[in-house]
Amino acid sequence: MNLESREDFLTFTGVFLFSLLSVTVLLAYWAEVPLTSRVHWNARDFGIGLLAAVVMYFGFSWMTSLRDQAGDALGKSLAQCRWYDLAILAILVGVIEELMFRGLLEQWLARWDPVAAFFIANIIFGLLHAISPLYAILAATLGGILSLLTWWVGDFNLLRPIVAHAVYDFIGFMVIGAEYRKKESETEIPLEP
Repeated sequence: MNLESREDFLTFTGVFLFSLLSVTVLLAYWAEVPLTSRVHWNARDFGIGLLAAVVMYFGFSWMTSLRDQAGDALGKSLAQCRWYDLAILAILVGVIEELMFRGLLEQWLARWDPVAAFFIANIIFGLLHAISPLYAILAATLGGILSLLTWWVGDFNLLRPIVAHAVYDFIGFMVIGAEYRKKESETEIPLEP
């Protein structure tokens, strides 16, 4: 499998995300943790998630070394994708990861200690996104913001972090893919006539 190929990358990612979703749903059923009933669709919370994504992106966009690390890891694969591939991918990642981390893990751990649940879920979130130690810290910080959106901005609602995560990832995917394509076009050696 060549993850630099659009088809292989999307197939691999789709299978991986479907596997994560399956594990999340099974564990939620076993642990009796509600998932989809905790997503309440309304314009206010959708707007909060959208605003949070934009704030998160601009808040962290100045960290070019982290964006370069993400570009090194995913740039070639993302550059092969069309914008709608990236939109679907971002939506799937936003939904599945938020169901897993804020929906399942954090809710389940909060039965014993909500503060510990916040830290444990987001440390794991950071570690699973670790391209580098600094990238893991950034991911854990973003996870913490997503948790705050879930629990402390009105009633518990997974819609806010799902929207924020999906939109943030979509912007990031588009930027990383565009930067990779630009870098590649600048390094191409023109053929002599």
